[in-house]
Amino acid sequence: MDVAVVGLGPAGRALASACSARGLRVVAFDPRADAVWRPTYGVWRDELGALPRSVVASEVIDPQLRAHGRHRLGRPYVLLDNAALQAALPLDGVDVREAALSDADVAGLVGSARVVVDARGARPVNARSAGKDAASQTAFGLVVEAAAAAPALGGAEGLLMDWSTDWAPDPAQPVGVPSFLYAFPTGDGGVLVEETCLAAAPPLPIDELKDRLRRRLLRRGVPVSAIDHPRAREIVRIPMLGRGTAAPRGVLALGTAGRGGNVVTGYSVAHALRVAGPWADAIAAGRVPSVDPRGPADLLRAAGLRALLRLDTAGTLDLFDAFGRRGRGSQRAFLSRDSSAPALAGAMWGMFARMPWPGRRALLAATLGVA
Repeated sequence: MDVAVVGLGPAGRALASACSARGLRVVAFDPRADAVWRPTYGVWRDELGALPRSVVASEVIDPQLRAHGRHRLGRPYVLLDNAALQAALPLDGVDVREAALSDADVAGLVGSARVVVDARGARPVNARSAGKDAASQTAFGLVVEAAAAAPALGGAEGLLMDWSTDWAPDPAQPVGVPSFLYAFPTGDGGVLVEETCLAAAPPLPIDELKDRLRRRLLRRGVPVSAIDHPRAREIVRIPMLGRGTAAPRGVLALGTAGRGGNVVTGYSVAHALRVAGPWADAIAAGRVPSVDPRGPADLLRAAGLRALLRLDTAGTLDLFDAFGRRGRGSQRAFLSRDSSAPALAGAMWGMFARMPWPGRRALLAATLGVA
């Protein structure tokens, strides 16, 4: 066997599909191999690469970010149709086996395949996660009818981040870890409205996010009936540093299993879809795929995460208001998992330079760990 892929989420399925398309012999393991993925996945349209248009469930041409002001991002953003995305990543020729593998099981595959890839995500079965107090992104969302959601969007097509403080009991004096509203149409007449904590350690509890979302939506005029009887509910938990344990010896880790996400934003799907092809090319050529190094860009992202974990609401609003006032290229560099260290440093410096002096002092203190 050429390749064994463990886990058929977006990262694992994309790799298994790409390897099979190159004529490699592939075996893949997943406890629910045929199930349609349940989480909501969003990417920038320019990150779709060669994927067909059919994978797009909905598109917002000009999403907004709100902090002190309202900022039009001018970069189309799409929610993915999970079933269509899975169909676009066919497993023809892949030996798919329904099984949940432990770390010991994965390690046992070494030798039976030339390359073994762990793509089980951040919390695989029978493996220790990053820990209950580790930095995590958490979110609670509802899918409601578009008409009911309209007051929450306030005229925007979609909201990437709305840091308005109407989540707090007293919006003028918000107390606690800041959170934002993420809101996008789902493509079937609904809108996902999701209260999101970008990063906190320990994680902001789901019940707290649920209360915040309800408070925010009611204040904006969303009907009580829509909140209490939504089309669907969604819970998100993303360990920002991925899995708390390394992959078994001799095994490559891909996606969030291999810390493939952006540790500042939590975004990982676009990166996982992008690297599948290059990884498959390397394997087909008899090379070991290049695992993401912990280089200068990762050190910068780690500093960014450190700052996010310590900034209060005022500092967070100053930071993302500065982000909203940056150019498209700088915004891209900050959000992308694939940015080079110089591009990321330039983006971060540009944000810092556009913050007011109190915000700059708060950001420096948070980054350096100064009380």
